[in-house]
Amino acid sequence: MFASNLLKGLCLGGILSIATLNARATDTVLPDPSIPYYAWYEVVLPESSGASCGNGTPMRFYINRAQSNDMLYMMEPGGACWNYATCTETANSGPEAGLGAYNPDGIAHNYMDGTTSQSLKSSLLSPLMIRMDLAHILVGEPKVETQDWTQVFVPYCTGDIHMGSAVRSYTSPAGDARVQHYNGLKNAQAVAQWLAEHGFARPNRLLVYGTSAGGYGTLANYPTLRNTLQPQARSALLDDAGTVFNTPFGADPAVYPSVGLYDKVNQEWGMTGPDGMVTINSKLSPYFDPKNMGSAYAALSKTYPHDRFGYTTYQRDEVIAAYHYRAFVPSVIAAPDDAAKDALSSAMFAQELNRLKQTLDPLPNFGYFMPWARGDFMHNHQVTVVSFTGSGIHENGIDADVGTFIADLLNQKDPADMPVMKAFRTDQSSDFTFSTFLAWIDRVFDLTGEAGPISGHRA
Repeated sequence: MFASNLLKGLCLGGILSIATLNARATDTVLPDPSIPYYAWYEVVLPESSGASCGNGTPMRFYINRAQSNDMLYMMEPGGACWNYATCTETANSGPEAGLGAYNPDGIAHNYMDGTTSQSLKSSLLSPLMIRMDLAHILVGEPKVETQDWTQVFVPYCTGDIHMGSAVRSYTSPAGDARVQHYNGLKNAQAVAQWLAEHGFARPNRLLVYGTSAGGYGTLANYPTLRNTLQPQARSALLDDAGTVFNTPFGADPAVYPSVGLYDKVNQEWGMTGPDGMVTINSKLSPYFDPKNMGSAYAALSKTYPHDRFGYTTYQRDEVIAAYHYRAFVPSVIAAPDDAAKDALSSAMFAQELNRLKQTLDPLPNFGYFMPWARGDFMHNHQVTVVSFTGSGIHENGIDADVGTFIADLLNQKDPADMPVMKAFRTDQSSDFTFSTFLAWIDRVFDLTGEAGPISGHRA
């Protein structure tokens, strides 16, 4: 009887084990076979996902599948907004002239390749994202391993640097109404969930990458993206020109001149609300200080000690300086012309960038790469877009450009064994010699929307 019962038990145990294995196999979602390789596939997120653009229209994102189990997740740049004029790109005069946010009318169908200009923009946007075309080979761009990865591109249409969670009603001086959906945080959550449900979770390696507004988005959404996508081997972050200063909310503007911008967007974008960025990240990381967005660097470093994080900026980034100070610092507002405004803003930017550098210096897994300028191409904004040319630092034992920094970021070494590279150029000159050609391309195709003076640009 005992032997019989034992045999039955072993058989039952075997059946349950097989059932468990089959259940696990069923739980593993394979990539959707209808998604093609090496072409931009458009995904329109349903209303039920909670995702939308700033004007309430559907949110679209794009996936370019490769024969690779590694993933590049890129968030688009495009300025910021906080009122009617900046959210509709109609700020044409006064302190906010030229400031605003991309795509106020939503994301067009086939946004990445619907027209020749869109195809050129997606091809030339960043050497990290291209599939190594002839143009980049001719100008000597380096091979970057992410060019062979599956790529996800998240357009920007919410005006909240991918981190808002609020709905606001604005009215123009003429009485025109605008309902603005600051929905960046929900969009990132919905994109990650869609990827998980369609077989693109658990990539071998993951790089969360963004420039300008997208760079800010990497800092805000990294914990959510990492936790949802669950990379199996290594995970990294690259924030290019998404400069969050170490500025507490409500700080003294004489010491922290960026506080005017931060207090404004904290209020407008609902960051401390129940579903806000500050609230969510405070739950995901015990190291995140809800009174200071700049605590994100140390919080990410401590929460994910084996991940590698990188931040890049030109020290003379006039665009980020303009957004921080032009509409919020009285002395800049009162300055008589663009040149005077730029000079004041650049001095404040340098002061606060130095404080940020000191914040990053003790963090072994959060590196930085800060060249001086890029011949004023795009007002020295964004280090990794269009070309790596002009990003060199060749001094004090450093012989590198931003491509070297990216290779270091992606080297799969544990930061405890090999800390992430830190490089700061002290030579205050630009060695960029290709700016005339690239500036011409920018003017012809409007790749960046940043040609011309700050007072007329669209970041």
